[in-house]
Amino acid sequence: MLITIVTVLLLVFTGYIIKSITKPRKYPPGPTWYPFVGCSGVVQSMTTKYGSQWKGLSELAKEYSTQVLGLKLCSELVVVVYGVKNIRQVFTEKEFEGRPNSFFIRLRCLGKRMGITFADGPLWREHRQFTVKHLRNIGFGKTGMEREIQSELSNILNYIDKNNDKAINPKSVLPAAVMNVLWKYVAGERIKEERLKFLLDLLNARSKAFSMAGGWLNQVPWSRFFFPELSGYSLIAKMNQQISEIIDEAIEKHKTNMTQENDFMYSFLKEMKDNKSSFTEDQLKTICLDLLIAGSQTTSNVLEFAFLVVLRKRALQEKLFHEIDKVLGNEQPCWNDSYRLVYTSAFLLEVQRYYTIVPLAGPRRLLDDAIIDGYLIPKETTVLISVGDLHFDPELWDDPHEFKPERFIDQCGALKNSEHMYPFGLGRRRCPGDSLAKSFIFIVFVGVLQKYRIEHCNGVLPSGEPIIGLISSPRPYVADFIPRS
Repeated sequence: MLITIVTVLLLVFTGYIIKSITKPRKYPPGPTWYPFVGCSGVVQSMTTKYGSQWKGLSELAKEYSTQVLGLKLCSELVVVVYGVKNIRQVFTEKEFEGRPNSFFIRLRCLGKRMGITFADGPLWREHRQFTVKHLRNIGFGKTGMEREIQSELSNILNYIDKNNDKAINPKSVLPAAVMNVLWKYVAGERIKEERLKFLLDLLNARSKAFSMAGGWLNQVPWSRFFFPELSGYSLIAKMNQQISEIIDEAIEKHKTNMTQENDFMYSFLKEMKDNKSSFTEDQLKTICLDLLIAGSQTTSNVLEFAFLVVLRKRALQEKLFHEIDKVLGNEQPCWNDSYRLVYTSAFLLEVQRYYTIVPLAGPRRLLDDAIIDGYLIPKETTVLISVGDLHFDPELWDDPHEFKPERFIDQCGALKNSEHMYPFGLGRRRCPGDSLAKSFIFIVFVGVLQKYRIEHCNGVLPSGEPIIGLISSPRPYVADFIPRS
């Protein structure tokens, strides 16, 4: 009897091992799979070797000569897509609209897969539509928002003016300015300076913690029980609690009518009173977190990269200033000026191509079996989108590793259609805050360059190499902002 039980257990175990290392039929090429871990070791090794997961996976795709890279990370099937056709397919077709239901995703969303960034199905469709509609109803993406951005530009210029006797770190002012515009529409007010700094520090530390903890907590979530500190779980849980308290405080102020503005929180709370079952405080908190994360770092990072480029390329900075001075003079910039400032607009597009803020977009969860580039991808597979590689594809861009704004200007001197640029994604999951991001980047960049010449300090030229984690950011730098005569 004992021999029979042992034999059955051995057969079951052997069957499991064989199944765990056998790739599905017509699955894309990629590294060999090993029991329990899949090809996690190879991916981690390549990530360490090349400095980021995006670059490591890109090298693996080249090694296997494929535009659809097939992986298995522990028990999770993961596919990375490359090339225009494949990327557009994943961005636009409905079967790719899902989001993974993993512990890591739930942790990102304060414990539950809610909000609009990582929800899917009816909840996502209802709340994304509601969020976009009600933000627009209160002026998001309209002339009023432009005035808010111009007001923040004035605050930025005042900050530079007060501190231009010393080197300035752009990170000390840009993320806060973006957050103030965003929070005005979400919660109807500017955030007090001390609270704002605390919140930004929290979001920045949280982003770094997620970058470091991704492998552990995503692939082996039970590691948090044995290594809560080492896995990063304790730190993330603590920061989630602190962020929840900040958002809870804003919600409570709205419940007691302590703010007077017509904003997104009031719209959502009104919907809650109408007994809409999916409109809960947890859902409101997670949407607020989604908006804070989306707005606080990505937009300001683009601007930091833009200032870094003109700091490193003096002739380019002067060319931009001469266009701004010729077209605007001392006139305050607005979004409509982007059509008149052709070279400046081309420059900002090139910044977003050259320094792709989210080089590895996603993740998407496949809602049904799908064919990509002739390969069969099983339902529930996680799909990642290599936007960064597309932005450097030599078949789409001449000299892709050269920084050339001229690539976005046609022979008639007009701005070219940037059809192969995806800084805000594409399709139904396109970033809902793109109107704020584009306007903010343009108005603030033009407004600062109009008033100040940006120079490096103490003869030290900052590095142009980005730090690439979940998102790309410049290496910390400071600059001298010299008033223009």
